[in-house]
Amino acid sequence: DGESDDDADSNSPSSLLRVEVVPLSRAFDIISDTTRTDGRREIIDDAKNKHIDEDQREMHSRRRVRIIHPYPYTFATFAKARWVGRAVVDIYHGEFGSYPRSYYEAAIKAGRILVSGKRVDCEYKIKGGDELTHTVHRHEPAVGLADISDDGNLSGDQPQTVPPIQIVHEDDDLLVVDKPATLPIHPCGGYNFNSLYEILSHWKQDLYGSGKLFTVHRLDRLTSGLVLTAKSSAVARSLGKCIMERDGCEKIYLARVKGKFPLNLHKMHGIGEGSGNHHPWEFQYIPPDCENDVGGEESNPNKRLKHSILPPCQHGEVSESNVNTWGGGLQIPIIDSKSNKKNQNNNSKGAISESKTQSYAGLGYWITDGRGTIIENAPLQDLIDQCENVPMEEMLAGAIGSSPSTGSDHISAKQSVRWLNFSCPCRISSHKNGVCETGSFSDLKDENDRKGIKPAQTSFTLLSYDASSDTSLVLAKPVTGRTHQIRLHLQKLGHPIANDHCYGGDLWFGDEEGKKVSKKSREWLDRLDRGETATDNDNNSSTADADCKIRVAPENSTNADTPATEAEIYHAAANRPREEGESILDFIEKTCVWCARCRGVDGLVTSNISFESKLENEKAVFQRTLMEYLVRSQGIWLHALQYSLKTKDESGEDKTLCYRTKLPSWAKI
Repeated sequence: DGESDDDADSNSPSSLLRVEVVPLSRAFDIISDTTRTDGRREIIDDAKNKHIDEDQREMHSRRRVRIIHPYPYTFATFAKARWVGRAVVDIYHGEFGSYPRSYYEAAIKAGRILVSGKRVDCEYKIKGGDELTHTVHRHEPAVGLADISDDGNLSGDQPQTVPPIQIVHEDDDLLVVDKPATLPIHPCGGYNFNSLYEILSHWKQDLYGSGKLFTVHRLDRLTSGLVLTAKSSAVARSLGKCIMERDGCEKIYLARVKGKFPLNLHKMHGIGEGSGNHHPWEFQYIPPDCENDVGGEESNPNKRLKHSILPPCQHGEVSESNVNTWGGGLQIPIIDSKSNKKNQNNNSKGAISESKTQSYAGLGYWITDGRGTIIENAPLQDLIDQCENVPMEEMLAGAIGSSPSTGSDHISAKQSVRWLNFSCPCRISSHKNGVCETGSFSDLKDENDRKGIKPAQTSFTLLSYDASSDTSLVLAKPVTGRTHQIRLHLQKLGHPIANDHCYGGDLWFGDEEGKKVSKKSREWLDRLDRGETATDNDNNSSTADADCKIRVAPENSTNADTPATEAEIYHAAANRPREEGESILDFIEKTCVWCARCRGVDGLVTSNISFESKLENEKAVFQRTLMEYLVRSQGIWLHALQYSLKTKDESGEDKTLCYRTKLPSWAKI
């Protein structure tokens, strides 16, 4: 619906939801062999679409999708200060974007939108303390669940017997899971019950129900991997503090990127490896003046104790004490909101105002070994050479140690492994659309915009390179935790995550079959949106009926991302009055524009329309929801592989918690 549900109270408890968990291969049946009935005729796909590669079908049969059938839901929010004195219809039309103005006018008149529990007219002026409620027939996008393993005991059409989420570790304090890509952690945007915490609650209400799991950290919807949840608020606060203060906390991600990492960094600037030319972002160590030394080891630069060299940036910020120690790189002025707030607090207490010290974020890179020791003048080629003729699994163990589950056979990380450390500030450029950016921000002049610039730093190492796909498997250790930081930094280095279409990748990179399936799904949706009569008359644009149908549904529409049009509202709702004795919930379902979009435009614009049975409507909703899943990103090649956190045991002694998932399928290149 596009409305915030922070204050919302759903009138459809999760126990009453109708949930279907199906193998993704079900979509092939819809694309190639299913029959769609619209009350007048049956339409069967062309024979050329009936054949689907059996290997693809088998692979997709192990991938599962969770579909929630629509349910009544009430969005509720209290009036914001900026709304007071404005007409209620203007608030809904201006603040929320899923429907045109005509819908909100009709919803207010029909009683779907109430103010403090009462019906009002469209021009009612909002007062402070008013509660606005909007009851809708809520549709959620489908999400992926844990795949069925090759050695799983699943048989037939029983995907519900396999746990929806893979559990990595569980004890009295923690539940650690491997989150599938496409699944948000909390309700957000169009996702509500199709979110990690809600799925866990629905799966085992007695163990993971409402109020029994607490957030420790977050993970992007399109990213897969480790998520730690606490079983008490005290444990959540303790671990959350560890993460916020970066005290003994280390997160390690796995990514598959374009190109031979990290050579594109030089190629982007026309610098040949081994040319002797320095990249403008390369931080270069400046040895101290040794003229006054009287010989011995201390006067020999080759004997210098490298561990005594402090890095050019700490947590992405240039340290004042290192200004004369490092050359190269860029220094980006930033507005330190914490320092400014501290100064303001001091001034409010009558303290003497001190001049503000300018803070700088670093933009540049340097190379260290596995313990963080600076390696002076190390070429980027070192990261590639260390992987030559080394199996990926062996390289992984050398970089971060063997899996914590190996117990006494655990292998520690090797000091010799080279890491590329990259510092580059980030900012959220659009909170509404979730778009972020990174760089020098030299063109950003407005102070309010510059307030959002935050220091950011990530360390990377190469595990393997695959020449056939021209992709690299890399590890990433974020030192800071900015939104989309790893994705942004990899893009800036010239090696975007290969299938991250938001930040330089290609949606279907290396997956021609997936691209074909997505194309066929889009064609199926387009035919549904345009209508068969319109398709049959594409060469006769003068046909009024066909032209009407083409314009009703938006181009490339999906229920989750495409707002309803005036034409859809008119045909789905405006000409369907509420019958005497009809409940508001039945009326909302009958006039749901998203259900109408699922049923298709042929039934929408006919003059002899009759509301399909609930069974037919549910089938139409199921099919469209599954097909829409196939045209969206099914996750990017970024995986939270390992988390290490320092905590206390029962006796107060320090102990380290460490968890790791299995490697995702795309890592086996």
